Amino acid sequence: MEPSTSRQPVLPSLRIVAPIDDQDRIEELIRQLQSHEVRFAAASTDRRERTWMTAVASADERARKLAVEIERIRSDLRTVRDALDAPTAEDDHEALRRPRAAFLTDLALRSGVLTLLAGLFGLMIWAGVVDYSLRVTSDTPTFLALVSGMAERPFAEQSPFLADGTSTQHATPYIQAVAFLWSFLDGGAREPVGLGRLLALVGIAVFALTLYCVFLYVRRLAGSRAAWLSIPLLLGLFGPPHVIWASDQSLHAALYASFFPQNLAIALALLTLLALGRDGYVSLAFACLGAAATMLVHPFTGVLLCVLATVWSCRLAYRKEAAFLRAPIALSAGFALGTTWPAYSLDRAFGETGLRGVYFLGLCAALPLLVHALARLRLPSPPRSFIDQTIERLETTGAALKLAIVGAVGTAVVAAWEWALVRSPPDESARLAIYWVDDRWRWPLLLVAGTVGVSGLARLARRGHIVPAVWFAGCLGLGLLGALGLPLPVWYRFLLLCQIPLALGVAVVLAQAGRTRTTAIVVATFCLAISVKVVTLLDSPARVSYFGSPPQAVWALGEHVPPGPGLVATDPSTAYFIPAVTGRRVLTVGKGHVSSQRELAAAEAGYRLLRRYYAGGRDWWQAGQKMWRRGVRYVIIEKHTTLEPKELGDFVWQTALLRTPAQRRALGNYFYENNRVGTLVHDSPEYAVYRFDHRKLFGPWTRRPIR
Repeated sequence: MEPSTSRQPVLPSLRIVAPIDDQDRIEELIRQLQSHEVRFAAASTDRRERTWMTAVASADERARKLAVEIERIRSDLRTVRDALDAPTAEDDHEALRRPRAAFLTDLALRSGVLTLLAGLFGLMIWAGVVDYSLRVTSDTPTFLALVSGMAERPFAEQSPFLADGTSTQHATPYIQAVAFLWSFLDGGAREPVGLGRLLALVGIAVFALTLYCVFLYVRRLAGSRAAWLSIPLLLGLFGPPHVIWASDQSLHAALYASFFPQNLAIALALLTLLALGRDGYVSLAFACLGAAATMLVHPFTGVLLCVLATVWSCRLAYRKEAAFLRAPIALSAGFALGTTWPAYSLDRAFGETGLRGVYFLGLCAALPLLVHALARLRLPSPPRSFIDQTIERLETTGAALKLAIVGAVGTAVVAAWEWALVRSPPDESARLAIYWVDDRWRWPLLLVAGTVGVSGLARLARRGHIVPAVWFAGCLGLGLLGALGLPLPVWYRFLLLCQIPLALGVAVVLAQAGRTRTTAIVVATFCLAISVKVVTLLDSPARVSYFGSPPQAVWALGEHVPPGPGLVATDPSTAYFIPAVTGRRVLTVGKGHVSSQRELAAAEAGYRLLRRYYAGGRDWWQAGQKMWRRGVRYVIIEKHTTLEPKELGDFVWQTALLRTPAQRRALGNYFYENNRVGTLVHDSPEYAVYRFDHRKLFGPWTRRPIR
């Protein structure tokens, strides 16, 4: 056998080494050899073609993988470029090494923010002195009642309004700590004004902690300059009008809701996320404690923390990083620790959101494990999606400029709208001009000042920080669906939760923009928003702003209704204040202040009984006797409110206003009934207080029960 030197396939050749005499035999042998050579060459060619096709297919697959890898490397290079361009969380000593102009800019920024904070805390002290939180109301009566109740019965289950209600999830370790402080200072007395001022002082510390935790969180993700910028941005983001609701972190919230558990829970949630992002067992232990504290202080915020931590964990699991296990461990351990709190069931509190806590935490723990298992299968990388392309467009400087213009125009329009309402206040209530608590479909518009923050969140997402973007997009989506009319409970609270991530996004844009038109437009927008906020609060007429009005007369009812075990029957709006000012529970209360479905059912039954007594039918006397048997000892009449709505769900302040002559006649008949079965103990332009008389209700021959 000799090797062939041609470029044809290598074929075997035969050398004749033995003589053959038969010429015909030789020719036949040659023909057979030629035939075998042709067949062999054909077979070899087929194999070569098959090998070539396989090689082509393999090369094509390698080319596709190479293209994906090139795109990934390009993305990583862009991330590195952005990271190099972005400011880092440097300390003050490193800041001194920067160029002089940058150092002076940072110094001016920090000085301005500290001056703003000094003014804010001065305004908070003034708000505490004038009892602003009592005038605005919000959730203050709930916490006043709980602090007094937990001072009397530490670590016990609490139902602040109804005698047969379930334990409320507001009876948290934080409220218990405030109750101990109140007991030490004033013996736990029922004195709403003094307790309100104590809560205002506590609120200064709580709100300062919240702002500091926001600062730390932003500094971790976007650098020191963005962290300093985020504070004034957060205070001016939601507006210019004001809202009166828990979970608000705006300038107005600092004046009336600074002590609310929602603010402390947000601070704890941010600290937990920061601890999860660090390495080591010590930080993991802090994350477990932070998760437990967040869930207990405010279960709704605990649900938010679970979602955000799970998103962070799933991203790490997709990248096959072992740190993804930290979030499931922290959440599970935190929930297990939280279930030991005796005042309420954390599992049941989570269940009020739609899914029991055990199942919800199990889902949050299992999802990262599932993502990690799928990532280990080495599935092909997905192609670039529409979301990736949108994020790339949003992070550009051109998109940031356009979004900044939209935010500026929108803020100016909302401010003009508010100014028009101040000049011509709504007929039902002049305060609705600056306090946009009704028509909550307008609340998405109050986020317009931070529109440019969408670009900043896109930049963070390109760097791998997807949690803020998911936080904002999820809460905004739920809020918009609710504003459009979908039956989503408390959808407006999700809009309030958009404030922190959106302020972070705006801070990212400003920290990287430098001296550009975008910076000028955004700064002017927020200066307008904060200015309108302050002016409308402090310079509006007394009938428009709560700052210029005296406390409501309801806070003085404790002087006429002595503390005791008996219930008070009154309209659902007035009933909200009674436990805080008298220590007594009520027959019914507004739908928005119950803690569970069981309490809602009890409040609805109490309202139907009270309305049966109010309506004056043939059995009104029997209804009064039944109220006595239920424990009612006092009836309070608000002279400008009607009980005409037939169901508790229909009773809102707009439908309860006394307007028509028929409603006034019904109210007069209500006074007649209470004079027949009770004794008038207090009368004022706003309220009349009656004490039920057992002898009048049941006759002198019946035995009077012990109160």
